Amino acid sequence: MKRYRTDTKDTCWKDSLACMLEVKPSKVPDFVKLYKNQYMDRTRQWLKDNFNKGLAYIPANQFMETCDLRFNPPIGPSGYSIGYMSMLSGKDHHALICFNGGVLWDNGDERHDEYEVLKGYFVIYDLESPKAKPLPSFRKKRKKKSYKKAVVVKQPAKKDSPTKA
Repeated sequence: MKRYRTDTKDTCWKDSLACMLEVKPSKVPDFVKLYKNQYMDRTRQWLKDNFNKGLAYIPANQFMETCDLRFNPPIGPSGYSIGYMSMLSGKDHHALICFNGGVLWDNGDERHDEYEVLKGYFVIYDLESPKAKPLPSFRKKRKKKSYKKAVVVKQPAKKDSPTKA
C-alpha cells in the first residue's frame, strides 16, 4: 500500500483506490465526479477490466461480536481495506485507508471535524485466484487379499480295528 494525496479537494475515493492498487492517482478516474450515483458500478467494472479484481462492501456492524465493543480494539476485515465514513452533513461520505479495521491513513486529515462514524469497509479481492492443488490422500491403501483355492486333502479312511471277543 502506497500513500498518495492529490492537490484537489474531494478526491478521497480516487486516492484510496490508488493507494490500495499502488498506482499513481492520475491513473485512476475520478469516479465520483464523473459518474455521480453510478460511481460504484463504474469502479467495479474498471477494477475488473484493468486489474482483474472485485470490490465487496462489508458493513461495520458485521464485525461486532460483543456488547463490550467500546473496550475492544478496532474491528474490521484483516489486512488493508477502504473505510467508508459518514459525515456530519448527512449526505456526504468519506473514504480512507484502514488496516485490520483501524484507520491507517486519511487524505483529508484537515477535515476530521466533519467526519462522523465508520459505516463499513470496501475490500478489494482477486477475481481469479490460483487454483489450489488437491491434497494427497492420506488414507492407507488396503492390500489386496489374494484368495487361494482351498485344497481339500483327503485323509485315509480309518480301518476298523478288530474287536476282541
